[in-house]
Amino acid sequence: MIPIAASAALSAVSSLTSLLGAAASSDATPKATGKDGNTVTQADFMQLLVAQLQNQDPLNPLDSANFSAQLAQFSSLQQLTEINQTLKNANTGGSSVGKLDAVGFLGKEVRGASNTVDVKSGAASALDYTLATSGTVEAKILDASGGTIADGILGAQNAGPHTLEVGTLAGVPKLADGTYTVQLYVGDGNGNATPVATMGGGVVTGVDLSGDAPVLLIGDRRIAVTDVREVRVQPPAGT
Repeated sequence: MIPIAASAALSAVSSLTSLLGAAASSDATPKATGKDGNTVTQADFMQLLVAQLQNQDPLNPLDSANFSAQLAQFSSLQQLTEINQTLKNANTGGSSVGKLDAVGFLGKEVRGASNTVDVKSGAASALDYTLATSGTVEAKILDASGGTIADGILGAQNAGPHTLEVGTLAGVPKLADGTYTVQLYVGDGNGNATPVATMGGGVVTGVDLSGDAPVLLIGDRRIAVTDVREVRVQPPAGT
């Protein structure tokens, strides 16, 4: 008759060996599931490992070679899990482009959703927009603190693509160097104003990786990678 302690130990050994073998042949990534699930966690492994030690038969202790092999498998699993998590952390961003991939935008010209313009030496960058219907277009210019500087009038425009150049707008004073926010609206003639989405761009000079998703820096302007709609390679100098 097999003693109760020995029986429990054998059961624990069998369970642990089976689970370790299954984990080694899988993606080695622990996942939390219900008690009745087929997936196990590192905590499950450790619990079974402790059960072996607590229930081993003093007259017939666990085989040292087998036990060492199980420890090696568990150690390998833990290392693979840590590597997998490290790679996930390095390449997250909630989009198809991860943090490390975003560095590839450096030096390239991109265009994407943006409502900011840079003014340098009196010259302002441009914004593009597309009107779904014709109407009267107006622009509100805000400074870095959110205060309104001016209300520019673009006038009546037809449906289709357009370019906004802040420096040429009627009602907008000469702007000092800096970054400004532009809020664009189109009126339907009945007093209803609808916001208009704008796009901007330029050569990427930096990448901000501090947040959950990478942000491209174009001078002092910021465009999220998820908002990028167009990427172009800068031609070599002199061409």
